[in-house]
Amino acid sequence: MRGTAPAPEQGAAPATERRAAGAAAQSAAAAGDSITVAAWTIVSRVTGVAKFACIGAVLGPTFFGNTYQFTNSLPNLVYYGFLAGSLFSSLLVPALVRHIDAGDHAASRRVAGGFLGMTLVALVVIAPVAILLGPLVLRFAALSAAPAVAAAQEETGRLLIIMFVPQIFCYGLVGTATAVMNSRQRFALAAGAPAVENLGTIAVLVLTAVIYGTGTGLTDVPPGELLLLGLGSTAAVAVHAALQWWGARRAGVLLAPRPGWRDPEVRVVVRRALPSLAQAGLLALQVLTLLVVANRLPGGVVAFQIALNFYYLAIAVGAMPVALSLLPRLARMHEAGDVVAFRDTLVRGLALGFFITIPAAVGYFVLAVPLAHAVSFGRMDGAAGTTMVAASLAALSVAVVGQTAFLIATYASYARKDTRSPLISMLLQAAVCLGLVSTALLVHGWAVLVVLGVALSVAVSAAACHLTVHVWRGLSQGGSQRLAPSLGKFLVGAVLMAGPAWLTATAIGDWLGPPLGARVGIAAAAAVGILIFLAVQAAWHAPELGWLAGGLGHLRGRPRSEAVADG
Repeated sequence: MRGTAPAPEQGAAPATERRAAGAAAQSAAAAGDSITVAAWTIVSRVTGVAKFACIGAVLGPTFFGNTYQFTNSLPNLVYYGFLAGSLFSSLLVPALVRHIDAGDHAASRRVAGGFLGMTLVALVVIAPVAILLGPLVLRFAALSAAPAVAAAQEETGRLLIIMFVPQIFCYGLVGTATAVMNSRQRFALAAGAPAVENLGTIAVLVLTAVIYGTGTGLTDVPPGELLLLGLGSTAAVAVHAALQWWGARRAGVLLAPRPGWRDPEVRVVVRRALPSLAQAGLLALQVLTLLVVANRLPGGVVAFQIALNFYYLAIAVGAMPVALSLLPRLARMHEAGDVVAFRDTLVRGLALGFFITIPAAVGYFVLAVPLAHAVSFGRMDGAAGTTMVAASLAALSVAVVGQTAFLIATYASYARKDTRSPLISMLLQAAVCLGLVSTALLVHGWAVLVVLGVALSVAVSAAACHLTVHVWRGLSQGGSQRLAPSLGKFLVGAVLMAGPAWLTATAIGDWLGPPLGARVGIAAAAAVGILIFLAVQAAWHAPELGWLAGGLGHLRGRPRSEAVADG
């Protein structure tokens, strides 16, 4: 009992200092891993933004651009929808951590190979569903278009889907290899390898523009252009998968499919993953619905996907690195029964995530118009294209903050082997999102994309609040870390940076004129905003700055052999 505890002995203070030093070291290590993931994720996501800008430049705000982008998104939607994507593979991490800590490399290979085997078998069953249902979804999405356009979109989409389906199996390999590397706390290659896929797709689009030009209509697509786009994009995904497989091998696991259904441990992981399958299926349903409704506008799918890519960029830089670095640590704390350390580590993780995503969300909202002008090229660089991108981006800005909390809370739940709670919160998100999306049928023009973005923002925020409250109830209140003071500092810093950033982007844009002004202006605005935000946090002595500085020091102090292995 606290009331009857004896007076602290002389050794108590050193013990407290050791615990504080250990917590600081943990924060620095977690921040270092987060910085590694964030740095390589920035590379991947920036090339992803370039890829979508290239799609807009080459295919333009057209129904052909919609068709290519929609069908090329289906393999991702199928993998994330039916096999929960990164959520599914992340559940493999706690199972691998136990064997890695015990030094049992054979067991690590057995579990990872069995998991990959079950994943590929499931995808063999699922792939025909994409081939059959994809054209039907396209037909429904094109109901508002002219009959000739709708028929051409369905026919072109069917051919592209057949060429894109092999990507599903590549993503299955990518997910398993990523889990292997993350369980060894090796994050760089897993986070950076998608850039190879993006650059490959960009090369395919540039080659398409050189050979066939940029004026192709949906009703007269040359067979050669269709083959180049379909097979070339799939080849880029295959190269990405091969690189991730190599990374898993460098991490000590030679990935080869095994009959995981015969392995009791693999079956336990898969059974635990069933709620996450439903969770990811609900998320994929929401994204699919958003894209279907966006297809009401010529180029609406391309514009909304560009905005979604910025949304994913903020999450990938601010939330995902923290969640990935926390998962193995929280899993170990849960296994050890250290609830106080679990809570404090989770609070520090949320603070690190919000340190990035709160100013990013404010920046997206304030700079939506200049940012849309900066990333719109070629056939997308017109009033219609830039307006659609800006409307989508501004409406999605709030979702960045909500998704940060939801993602980190989800991974904290997975560390405790709880997959049911995130599913319940996702059910709430799906109900809110789909209910609000229906109102997009009542509006026209770019307002459709505003409704779609607001629907996702409101839904994600509701789910994040629901899940975070649930996670908090299961944790001890005796920890030393508090989140509210950090949130207040981040909000004030983001508000203070908003005005100068907007003025910078506008002034430089007007001074230099299009198209250079928009791109130079947005880069300068980002620099001004970041400097002001960091200055405010430094003036308040925000601990997150110290954690990040410690993380950089942790990275510099790592042995060269470890750094090379992580790469």
